[in-house]
Amino acid sequence: MFEQFAQYLNLIFSSLGTTFAENAPETIQAFQSTVQWAAIALTALAGVAEARRRELDFFGALVIAFTVSVGGGTVRDLLLGRYPLFWVTSPIYFVTVLIVATIGALIIVQGEKRVPVIEPLVSPMRRAMRSDKMPMWVIVVDALGLGLWAYLGTAFALQAGASFIVAPVFGVITASFGGVLRDVFFAQVPSIFRRGQLYSTSAAIGSIVYVVLFIVGADTSISFVLCVGVTFLVRMASVRYNILSV
Repeated sequence: MFEQFAQYLNLIFSSLGTTFAENAPETIQAFQSTVQWAAIALTALAGVAEARRRELDFFGALVIAFTVSVGGGTVRDLLLGRYPLFWVTSPIYFVTVLIVATIGALIIVQGEKRVPVIEPLVSPMRRAMRSDKMPMWVIVVDALGLGLWAYLGTAFALQAGASFIVAPVFGVITASFGGVLRDVFFAQVPSIFRRGQLYSTSAAIGSIVYVVLFIVGADTSISFVLCVGVTFLVRMASVRYNILSV
């Protein structure tokens, strides 16, 4: 089955004058980088929004944004003994969150204060963030990011020698524990522990798919695509049909 899927992908890429084996690493790397930064920016902005709603100042909003964005990966690295932590060696993560937190603080100002110079730029974003229904593009990017975190957590765990049973746990940790830490800061029951649409469950399913493919020796590129794809589809189905956890 995996060989047939690879042949199908080869046919697609061969029409462009190359093969999947040659093109996959660059394609996956570009996709991973794009989704990763988009997911970090969105989660950071969501963290700022929640912090400002609770009347935290800029520093408090920055801490929450950083926690939500890189908290899951930090817990993963600590448990796996991966030092230095990923955001320590790559300061671009902090720079990204800092920029997003600054923009978010300008958009979500306390007391409905207006800033005439930036108002034409931030007004559309403010209206989108205050909508009762989250824009579909935000849900899509978040679902892709969820799949990416599930993949990274599971892959790093397997590389570190974690057992096949434990590895999916790190996929879930990477994908959702930033939100857990945020809720701990706010002294409330973490949202992923309450009944709701499938979020951490989606990451768990995608992580298990990756482990199964790893066991049977499937190609790494195919494993990546299916892990992210399955996580994305489960999450989107949960949103579309309002499937709730038990």
